Amino acid sequence: MAEKLLVDIERSVRELCAERGIPVESVRFFGSRVLGMAQEESDVDIVLVSPAFEGKDIFQRTGMAKGIHRALVKRFKVPFDIVFCSVSDWLHGSSPLLQEIRRVA
Repeated sequence: MAEKLLVDIERSVRELCAERGIPVESVRFFGSRVLGMAQEESDVDIVLVSPAFEGKDIFQRTGMAKGIHRALVKRFKVPFDIVFCSVSDWLHGSSPLLQEIRRVA
């Protein structure tokens, strides 16, 4: 994936989060586009790490970030998959998904 596109996407994610009052610890990219194995229909995989997600379940996190996914798809014309992650989950989470993302992100 072109570096400029990643920079533009990260900037947009940070702006969209700021509009919603979500502080961003980091935006991480993973998956086929980052690894250079993307097909035309491949999505952009993102981990959005925020202290605001601490103690919140997936439904609360998704509610807080309402509209971010749609805005990104509309702006960049590609599909996105976004993982909303607390700082402690990112640093210490033991789920297989987070372990794999940390390995490649």
